[in-house]
Amino acid sequence: MNGFVKLSIITVNHNTSDLLKECFSSIMHVIEDIPFEFLVIDSGSNKGEQEKLLDFAIDNRSYIKYVLFKENIGYAAGVNRGLDIARGKFVLITNPDVIYKRGSINYLLEALCIPGTGAVGPRIWFDEKMIFLLPFSELVTPYTIFRTELMRLSISLNDLLLKMWLRTALNYWSTEAPLKQKMLSGACIMTRMDIIRKVGGFDESFPLYFEDTDWCLRLRKFGYNLFVIPKSNIVHFYNQSAKQDIEVSRSKFDISAKRYLKKNFGSCLPFLNLTHRLLRIMSDKAYSIYKDYYTDMGVLCSPPNFVFKDKSRKILLLSPLETMIPSAGSFFEGSTFDIPNDLWERLGEGRYFVRAFRLIELEECGAWSWEKKRE
Repeated sequence: MNGFVKLSIITVNHNTSDLLKECFSSIMHVIEDIPFEFLVIDSGSNKGEQEKLLDFAIDNRSYIKYVLFKENIGYAAGVNRGLDIARGKFVLITNPDVIYKRGSINYLLEALCIPGTGAVGPRIWFDEKMIFLLPFSELVTPYTIFRTELMRLSISLNDLLLKMWLRTALNYWSTEAPLKQKMLSGACIMTRMDIIRKVGGFDESFPLYFEDTDWCLRLRKFGYNLFVIPKSNIVHFYNQSAKQDIEVSRSKFDISAKRYLKKNFGSCLPFLNLTHRLLRIMSDKAYSIYKDYYTDMGVLCSPPNFVFKDKSRKILLLSPLETMIPSAGSFFEGSTFDIPNDLWERLGEGRYFVRAFRLIELEECGAWSWEKKRE
């Protein structure tokens, strides 16, 4: 920890020590010869988790600096405390529930040399076998909120707007070249320390969620570009810390969403609030249209299997939302498809939706829904 540091890796932990250890192990396997430090900001984990992480930090003291906060200070504040002590020219902000694949960090570092680039992120997979890709991080705007309510009104509107979204997603999922984005996933963002000094860190008024969205928007207002780098690949197990207390996470999401919209789209809020209420009343009445649209597979305790009439190349979308935006996506050929076991194990309880499309002309070839229960 006393030598030259090129890259400071910052992660905020809240009761996810086992995942954090996996994350660190994957970094050690792919970091190659990059001088780095791993800054663990523990935000109010329980005593047992703190003890495990302290032992882990001591065992890896050459790389890890462990900073403990007895109270949950929030994700944005945790990242900022890491930025306060970071020594590297480059900064990688990562969630602890991330696994890094070979070459992932080097490709991100190389991409920061693209002129005008402010931050870069990797291609993100949902499962360890890299079968499902997570979608592009869509910038939340009054339009995207308005679109969600419109999609609940009718299947025809849903089809139209979903296919518009899907064409963008297909380009994102299939590109091999760096692709400019409006925002990046907060699960893994790399930037430079001189940019942090100019733009600032995360806004600590967001208790959880939207701090990365707000930061990316601010970065672009300063004239910087954001790129996803397809050669860089990670696996993100997604929202593992928040799943420990779903109600608290939902409350923090609502607070952050309102704060984000007021801060960045305040002039649109009166119109947005009015249309949101009207559309929600209409969409609540129209919700039953989806009950007949999806084939209900019932309550499942094991991964479902989907059967198709042909073996053409397809995209299968998986989402917890009946509107299917956003969705994880998987390309495949054949007449059957199975949800990977490792992905199934990490999915929380609740209802899920699947729609499949032939890639030629995006013709739909199946729609299913089920409720997941633990055995």
